[in-house]
Amino acid sequence: MFQNISQGASVSILYRNEPRIVTGKVVSVNTHMPAYNPNQPMAMFNGLVTDITVQAGNETIPFAGLPANAVIADFPGKGMFLALDESAVYREVDTAIAAFEQDLATVPAKQKQLEGYKALRMEKNPEVKREAQREKELAEIRGQLSEMRQMLSAIYGTKPKEE
Repeated sequence: MFQNISQGASVSILYRNEPRIVTGKVVSVNTHMPAYNPNQPMAMFNGLVTDITVQAGNETIPFAGLPANAVIADFPGKGMFLALDESAVYREVDTAIAAFEQDLATVPAKQKQLEGYKALRMEKNPEVKREAQREKELAEIRGQLSEMRQMLSAIYGTKPKEE
């Protein structure tokens, strides 16, 4: 538990955005009652909190307000997950993998849904339909112009200019 951690103890940090795991050393510990926060008045009844500072490589990282009786803490704002036991970090990695795999499995269905919405917009919005038609016609004209340049250069034996 965070309240029992001592200076010099090892903690594991999962950097979610990179992803990597680093082992850090605790350089300071302070267990206390949480300060009163008018936005969360009931937090006072949750018990003690622990503030620790961890040295991980060249970085000194403060972790404030850890639940004193917990062994893991998530800091989404920092993109970090902190644990006293490295196996808890591995479980968190497995959870993240499962979540990403689940998200990726929905991509084809979302792509089909996106195409449906684009078709619906094209069908129901005359301005979007006109713009798409103009883009299509412009692409066709550019293709024809390119073909004409190639034919003229073949006729006159010159090299076509690069665009």
